[in-house]
Amino acid sequence: MCRIHLSGCMVKLEEVSAIYFPYIITWRNDPVNNRYLNQPFRLDMEKQSAWYEHYMADDTQGLLVVIDKENDTPFATMGWTDYDAERHRCITGRLLVGDHRYRGSAHFAEATLLFADYVYDTLGVDVCYAHIVRENTASLRYHEKYGFHPNEGEMQFPEERIVNGMEQVEYLRRRADWCSVRETAVNRIDAARRNRRERQG
Repeated sequence: MCRIHLSGCMVKLEEVSAIYFPYIITWRNDPVNNRYLNQPFRLDMEKQSAWYEHYMADDTQGLLVVIDKENDTPFATMGWTDYDAERHRCITGRLLVGDHRYRGSAHFAEATLLFADYVYDTLGVDVCYAHIVRENTASLRYHEKYGFHPNEGEMQFPEERIVNGMEQVEYLRRRADWCSVRETAVNRIDAARRNRRERQG
């Protein structure tokens, strides 16, 4: 099986493997991170390993770990489920900045860019859906910043409306929506990268 590897200037995205399990377990058990996650239990190595066994047999999902290339530090995850090659759609999610130092960073922005390009250009997706807890305003703002908007039509994944007692809203982003914000995202990342180099002298 060919593992997914995406590389940018500041970050790389590696498909999940066992070496990243300790990070994922710590991140997902963090009460700050866990507040809006679809995980009503404490994660441990046994549960993570069982999930991974299922993951390896399911070609409709993917999970990528985001790593800072400068110091080889894993700091986030992002991925997809319900990939449908015939209908050219998937649900994006598993979005978690486990290392809080990287929240709102240029590193995470570049990871978002690499991930979106992969989903549209390599997986051939035309529309991505996302399900976000209504009270999770930070996630709502993030998705809107990168071209997502509420699905005003019929909900495509009604089973995602209520998860663990939390109401979720369905957002979507078509390929054209991503293209309309991509240049702005690239410019924002380039500016942050220049500022970082200037600060470092």
